[in-house]
Amino acid sequence: MLSIWQNSSKRSHIDVITDLLSPEGLKIIDIGCGAGKITRELSEMGAYVTGVDPGERQIKLARSAKLVGNERFLEGAAEKLPLDDKSMDIALFCNSFHHVPRANFDIAIEEARRVLKPGGKLYFSEPIADGPQFELSRLINDETEVRAFAYEKIINISQTGFHAISEVIYVTENKYKNFDAFRANSTSINPARDVIFKNNLDAIKTAFEENAIQADSHYVFRNPVRANLFERL
Repeated sequence: MLSIWQNSSKRSHIDVITDLLSPEGLKIIDIGCGAGKITRELSEMGAYVTGVDPGERQIKLARSAKLVGNERFLEGAAEKLPLDDKSMDIALFCNSFHHVPRANFDIAIEEARRVLKPGGKLYFSEPIADGPQFELSRLINDETEVRAFAYEKIINISQTGFHAISEVIYVTENKYKNFDAFRANSTSINPARDVIFKNNLDAIKTAFEENAIQADSHYVFRNPVRANLFERL
């Protein structure tokens, strides 16, 4: 039996965002922006984008990149966004909502609603707990439960002042030159994972080999994603 994502198209996050939204000229907040990749891509399209992340290291990385347009980066949490009421046209959670402490999911949603103008759009893209990348990553950080909890909260968001517009399932690909590159990437996100690698090295290496597709001298891992779009009432 096929999983719900296995017939889905390969697409990039920015491709789906721009297909569902028209970012040019709009004010956008990228909540949990990390090092700012999506923020910059939207800025290049003519949007006015504020990337917000609670991690000092991530914000420093984002600010170190050359400006490509009208983007800026602020340190702050989803539960207390550093923006004025009704100041944004679009609020994005791109692979970040499930990283909000689950006890604070409702607060984060209300904060997004606060900063959005009436009629503004709230967008989530969340990884599905299935597929090759997940089977590898779960040995290091099993997010099965928190991803399910996050999705349950998302699909019930209409009860909090939003109207559901659409849901899209697509597949992204993560590429690593080799196992060492995967390990370096994973531990750079969270240095505490180095202990997990040391204690479970053989199992993680085996999962790396078994779940990868080799292409263009890289190890490629398919990663199914679900995008949900809402309108603020």
